[in-house]
Amino acid sequence: MNIKYIKLDGFRNIANVSINTESITSLLSINSYGKSNFLNGIIFGINFIHAIPNYKTNMMKDDAYKPINKELYLNNFSFEMELLNIHGFTSAIYGYSFAWENNIDGPEIITEYLKVKENDSQKYTYFIKRDKKSGFYKSSVSSSCTKKMKIENNELLINKLSAYDNLYFLDLIKDINNINVYVDSHFNTNEEYNIQMFLQRNYSDYNLNETTNVPRILFKIKKDYPDKYDLIVNTLKDIFSFIKDIKVVEFGVNKEILALGINNEQFVTANNIYQLYVLEENLNEPVEISNMSDGVRRVLLILTTLVLAQINHYSLIAIEEPENSLNPKILQRYLATLNSFAKNTKIIITSHSPYLINYMNPSNIYIGLPNNKGVAIFKKIKDKSIDKLLLDAKNMDMLVGDYLFSLMSGDDTDLKTIDNYVE
Repeated sequence: MNIKYIKLDGFRNIANVSINTESITSLLSINSYGKSNFLNGIIFGINFIHAIPNYKTNMMKDDAYKPINKELYLNNFSFEMELLNIHGFTSAIYGYSFAWENNIDGPEIITEYLKVKENDSQKYTYFIKRDKKSGFYKSSVSSSCTKKMKIENNELLINKLSAYDNLYFLDLIKDINNINVYVDSHFNTNEEYNIQMFLQRNYSDYNLNETTNVPRILFKIKKDYPDKYDLIVNTLKDIFSFIKDIKVVEFGVNKEILALGINNEQFVTANNIYQLYVLEENLNEPVEISNMSDGVRRVLLILTTLVLAQINHYSLIAIEEPENSLNPKILQRYLATLNSFAKNTKIIITSHSPYLINYMNPSNIYIGLPNNKGVAIFKKIKDKSIDKLLLDAKNMDMLVGDYLFSLMSGDDTDLKTIDNYVE
């Protein structure tokens, strides 16, 4: 499913931010600005669609996500996304809003809509529309969006309509209900390469919601998706030229250990364990992955996660600070290889590093505009301003990333300069 854009408002310190999702899109700002809040807002918005009504009520009461900023305190939460080329429709725009519990009338869902365009020459047609108390949907190809449906203040029409087997746009409804995105804020390598002796009872090798044990998953991918395994290995070798190959080895678990294993409602003992070895050009024999740098392990974890996202048909994956633990000299190759993974799954990266941004397409960069109100406002660099931005950076004898960060850390004049570059 191709997401064209995502729009958020009324979440923590996020104020009416809309991001077009390209193959790789970057959110650039100073530290502690709101990049993570935007990514968490996407997860929150998608999880709200997935949640049952009682959970929806709890989410609308959750103090951890309500806006507490003076500027945004009474703002409703709103979520909107556009999906392209889905079940024969050129475009589908789905959105909803709700009032948080601190609102006078909240918590309650206020609006919901689904607008669809069959081809580029047509206008959008409402398939779903609601207000606080009433919901309406388009019951047939020739009808208007006038069929009334009873709806509670903690229910979404998109959920209720998924049970209507004869609905002519049921496939579209189901796809919106099943949309998935993945955000990982750390890609920590402390646990993902350990020998995994015990598994959760409902463990699935390809489940992105569980801890990613890279050796185990790579072994499975090599068996089930050899082309994807080769892509991971070849990409890792392209980024780190000193790596010649990797090898995953499967070991059976000793029967005596198996007899002592955990066997309860949550965990079971694994039948096999896995270890990952790296062949490096300057070494006589392969070394276990734990002996490699954190940068190598982190990149391999990210590449594996991207493949898992593709296998699970995730529409979007977000990576916070992918440049961590990496030498700036390899960032250009790193971004180029990430782009090769972003065919069906879009990637959003966040960064406060000028080095990574130096190799990004400026038209895919959103800048967090500094302000004294504590509100996170991200704006896209205007296409018509890119040449001027590049020229101004060159005249300052700086790369684009360095130039933008120097402006964001500057005085009011510098901030006005940034404002001239963005939409």
